[in-house]
Amino acid sequence: MKLAIKVDGKTYKTEPKNVEKAFEKFGSDVVKSGRAILSKEEKRASGKLFDSFHYKYFEKKNTVNIEFKFGAAENYWRFVDAGVKGSGGYKGSGRARGSGSPFSFGSKQPPSRVIKSWMQTRNIQQGRDKKGRFISNDSLAFLIARSIKQRGLPRTLFFTKAVEQHNRTWEKKLQKAWEKDLTFLWEKKIPKTILTVEYGTLNL
Repeated sequence: MKLAIKVDGKTYKTEPKNVEKAFEKFGSDVVKSGRAILSKEEKRASGKLFDSFHYKYFEKKNTVNIEFKFGAAENYWRFVDAGVKGSGGYKGSGRARGSGSPFSFGSKQPPSRVIKSWMQTRNIQQGRDKKGRFISNDSLAFLIARSIKQRGLPRTLFFTKAVEQHNRTWEKKLQKAWEKDLTFLWEKKIPKTILTVEYGTLNL
């Protein structure tokens, strides 16, 4: 992308470096804040979401763009952000989760294979039933999955809060960046002779 000014039929261009930096800073700040929330809420689990969360700056059709990517967590980052309401029926002491989320569990519960992978990450090798007897990993994974279905998943708002936080000052920073690039173009790229106005005397 080029920033351009047309003077007296001739076009003068420059790279909008300050605008690019402003976009890059916004993307970097959002990712940094989002990862901080994930760490605080202990939602890293396997680390896929934390490690995959990044931004991409690119130019297309004379526009500058920023896109947030979630890589290996593309299929579930929304649930971590907004939470998931449980289906109910939980008889334990914990509270229901995901209040206010647009997502909810229906008749299906999370796949046990996903829970087993999470258990391996957390080094959970075995569990006990209510009577204190050891139960298999498969049984434990099923019970955890059922509990998640019934209680739901909590909201972290790791992405929503991060965007809202930095969006408050984004407009002013972007405006200043445009002003700097336009000033550079006007003062450094356009020949001063073009900006000179000569005054003469009109004799009547």
